[in-house]
Amino acid sequence: MSGGPETLVRMANQIARFFASQPGPAGAAGVADHLRAFWDPKMRRRILAWADEGGAGLEPLALEGVELLRESGDGEVRAALAQAGERTARRPGDDAG
Repeated sequence: MSGGPETLVRMANQIARFFASQPGPAGAAGVADHLRAFWDPKMRRRILAWADEGGAGLEPLALEGVELLRESGDGEVRAALAQAGERTARRPGDDAG
C-alpha cells in the first residue's frame, strides 16, 4: 500500500499514538521499528522525503520515529527497544491491525 503524503502522515501519526504510552525512547524506537517492519521501501522513502521537507502534519513522536528510522539500522532500533525494557522488537506478521 502506498499513498499520498497525507495518507502516510495519517498512518505515521496513528502508529505514533499507539506507541505514545511507552516511556522514554521506546516510543520513537517502536515507531521506527514498525515503519521498517511493515512499510514497503517506497513508503519509507516517501515519509523520509516528507520529513526532509519539514514534516508538515507529523506529530512530534511520529517525526522522532521517522528520524530514528533514517539514522539507525535494524540492530540499533532493536537495541533501543531492548534498552527501554522491550524484550524483542515487533516482527512482520505480529501486527494485529
